[in-house]
Amino acid sequence: MKRSTIGWTDFSGGELNFVIGCTPVSEGCSHCYARAVVEDRGGRDFSKVTIYPGKLRGLRTAWFTVRDGEYRRGAGTRPMAFVVDLGDLFHPDVPDAFIAEAREALAGRDDVDWQILTKRPERLKELRFSGNVWLGVTVEGPRYLGRIDQLREIPAKVKFVSFEPLLERVTPDLRGISWVIVGGESGVDRRPFDVAWARSLRDQCAEAGIPFFYKQGSDRWPGMDDVLDGQTFKEWPRAAKR
Repeated sequence: MKRSTIGWTDFSGGELNFVIGCTPVSEGCSHCYARAVVEDRGGRDFSKVTIYPGKLRGLRTAWFTVRDGEYRRGAGTRPMAFVVDLGDLFHPDVPDAFIAEAREALAGRDDVDWQILTKRPERLKELRFSGNVWLGVTVEGPRYLGRIDQLREIPAKVKFVSFEPLLERVTPDLRGISWVIVGGESGVDRRPFDVAWARSLRDQCAEAGIPFFYKQGSDRWPGMDDVLDGQTFKEWPRAAKR
């Protein structure tokens, strides 16, 4: 399995993309990196959502190992794997039956912590996931804070919010949230990012006792400019540590 360049997970891409494709739902989608990967590099129509049952079946026996023998959470922890980073598992074009298959497959690998991000939490209301599946929503500005309210109602051991790309200052209700990730937009056409927005979220997390992961500020390349007020913040959900 491919080691991820995304700082808050161990593995992404490849066979973990058992759904590829998506359509825009909000401002955060305007400079979607997944669309660039699929269309600019792959020459495919990103708006066509495709499922890959074979990839999903392959996860039942996939190996999650790293050359240095240590995962990003440190010694004694188990791997984290971010699934479907080139799409949205809960897109309307993904059949209910396939989502059910995904839930079963991920639950069957309790040696891995699976991370899922969506901008469509409304589809999660009737679903239950095993404790090794972390459910997260993306929130890019105050108009989408309702996604957190919807996430809060979903039974999951780890519920997280990715404020990336953060495009405005937000003051969220973080009750029941296990983890917060913050990042500005990257790329040559990146939109403005004010470090004060990240600082505010850091302080809100500190007050609420929620682990805070500062992924990046504003830079040409993803994952760069990851120092906030002279410190790096790479914190993980405490309940999920092994």
